Amino acid sequence: MAAQLVELEENFFNCPICLDSFKDPKLLPCLHRYCRGCVKPEVDKSDDKVKCPLCKQECDKPTDGVDGFKTDFHTRNVVEYIQLKKSVAAEEVRKCIGCSNELQVAAFCFKCRGFICRKCHEIHENSGMTRDHKEHILALKDVKDKHLTLEKLGSLKEAPSCSEHPEKLAEICCVDCDNLPICVVCGQYENHKGHTIRGVRELAAEERKKIEHSMKALREQDGNVRGFPAKLAEARKSLEVNITETKARIRSQYNKEVGKLNEKERESVGLLAKHKAEIDRKEREVVADLNRQRERELKTVNDKYDKCVSEAKAKAADERGGKDTAASKTKDMLTKKRSYLENELSDSFSSVDHQGNTNMKTFGELSDQSTHRIQRYDNFVAVVTSVLASRDHWTDVSCLPDMNVSSKQLIEDAKKEFPEIAALSKVTTKAITPVFAPKANPSPIINRDDFKSDADYEKYVKEHLRIGMTLRCRKANQGVQEGDTGKVIEFDWWNNLNPICQWQRLGGTLVVSYSDVEIVDQGIRVGSKVRLQRSAVNPSRDQEGGNPRSVGRVTATDGKNCTVVFPTKKQWKGLLSDVEQVLLLRRSAFQDASSYSAYVRDTIVVGMAVRRYKDDGMGKVGDTGTVIMIDDSDLGQLRIEVKWQRRSGTHLVKHSNIEILGLRLLSVGDTVRAKHDITWRWTKCAKGGTGKITGIVDGRKCNVHFVGLGRALTVFFSQIELSS
Repeated sequence: MAAQLVELEENFFNCPICLDSFKDPKLLPCLHRYCRGCVKPEVDKSDDKVKCPLCKQECDKPTDGVDGFKTDFHTRNVVEYIQLKKSVAAEEVRKCIGCSNELQVAAFCFKCRGFICRKCHEIHENSGMTRDHKEHILALKDVKDKHLTLEKLGSLKEAPSCSEHPEKLAEICCVDCDNLPICVVCGQYENHKGHTIRGVRELAAEERKKIEHSMKALREQDGNVRGFPAKLAEARKSLEVNITETKARIRSQYNKEVGKLNEKERESVGLLAKHKAEIDRKEREVVADLNRQRERELKTVNDKYDKCVSEAKAKAADERGGKDTAASKTKDMLTKKRSYLENELSDSFSSVDHQGNTNMKTFGELSDQSTHRIQRYDNFVAVVTSVLASRDHWTDVSCLPDMNVSSKQLIEDAKKEFPEIAALSKVTTKAITPVFAPKANPSPIINRDDFKSDADYEKYVKEHLRIGMTLRCRKANQGVQEGDTGKVIEFDWWNNLNPICQWQRLGGTLVVSYSDVEIVDQGIRVGSKVRLQRSAVNPSRDQEGGNPRSVGRVTATDGKNCTVVFPTKKQWKGLLSDVEQVLLLRRSAFQDASSYSAYVRDTIVVGMAVRRYKDDGMGKVGDTGTVIMIDDSDLGQLRIEVKWQRRSGTHLVKHSNIEILGLRLLSVGDTVRAKHDITWRWTKCAKGGTGKITGIVDGRKCNVHFVGLGRALTVFFSQIELSS
């Protein structure tokens, strides 16, 4: 305890403002103390709230200003003791209260409130009149005693005077008047009659018990308070790492997008050169052909062919100019996108820096709050420890109630976890916008039946036909039969740009007229259902997982290669030329049964939903089922094993006796979509309406509960399709 008293003397009882010993110390609610004269200017210039100069905690301004704050009697007594101790230890020359001579002091009597010389010291202790002063005398030997405690110091002082009768010592306390020391007369007969009166020992014991409970709760938060700076430092470090990583990620995205721009620019340049080379080649061919014809013609028609040559060259020049213009526009577009990308990078970095600076500033404010909280914590512990060490009942009842009140707010502050520091350690910013938006889905195909005339439909086909689209032959021509399907691979330059198709049944290529075909699909793309071509005996890549009787779904394609997921393998990769699209055509689209039978033979795969439309003695017409096995040992007539829906078991059926309904049979619980407007018993479902199958009526019909309708409709399977 001696070391603690020395430390308190040197550091604890100096005013933080004037750095001198306290003079009339005033106690703020945060338990920081200041000289009355030092803190008065801060209080006077405040409006409604007074801010502590040390911990910055705010409190209400008393109505009577600085005098409204409590005087810290304990601190004042200790400061007085320190000054007396210095005077006695230095044996200063003072007036002795015994002999009235100016002599070196040897002691100080707290009861007489005066200094005593060596000669009068012994008399003062042994005289009958002052013998009871012995317990209240601070002698030179006590000052030099290193084991002098605050408890001993408290015993030197006598009880305080009654607030109403200064000539009397206080014996009791008025609880209603903030533990005011009073005499018995005041408590029973005068101003404090009827108030709650308590004995000083009992009240001091109760206040000590409260403060010890508060100290225990506060010490439990010691680790949280002192460990907070470490958490703050760790979060600050995490923020710095996050800023660096975020900038690196944005830089990587930027470099990636710039790489796309560069690649696109190279593609554009290469495409321009390719187009020019093609134009030059065609120009040379046209000129050479015209020259050969001119040589065979009579001289009289030379002028005509010269004119044709000039027109061909002018057309080629116009096409070159158009390609140059397109290439220039592409370059301008790429330049603008590059500039936009650089601006977006700059904005992203600025956003990250702004968030980082803002969070760093908040970390600084939290660090200041943490420092103030630790200062308040250490100050409170030191003050309470000092008061408890004095073991003076009057000091306890005067100081401990305010300390208990202050401890509640301090405990609440100490429990604060500051969860926001986790969010402050992160920075967020939007990702770099891709320079090329995903390609939009192609517009839906318009059926032939939606046009008034063949001429209108032929014009539509010319305007919308693209390489990769799938066509169906509407008129037999040169080995291609009606209903045959093929894929557009090129356009005939010399024949009115008619499409050149790879025909599925024919197994070769043939040019057809626009008027003889109709568009049935936009071509193979992501989501298309395909199978390996029969002609692809040795596919360009891995053949495992795919065969002509297995259907898969395209998951990726770049126009040349594709990735397909087959039922027997997660992924298959190969050339687009190795696969063909599985197209489902209605039986009504074919002119005769033999054409449709050939289509079924070439298209049928395991898992397809089929319906019997010819009676073969094995079941009823209209029965529906799912293909589970195909015997193609005889390509002339396939034998297909079907699991029928209406009857249990399976049996073989010829491909010429069934029609294809879909890639899988619809069943209860499937979500379906109306192919066109459906009306049933005055209830109408518009085209595109969706609903769920609630029951199967027979092989041709089912019950569907469409969204928005109050009842289920009975519809034909041909009127609905599986909704994706």
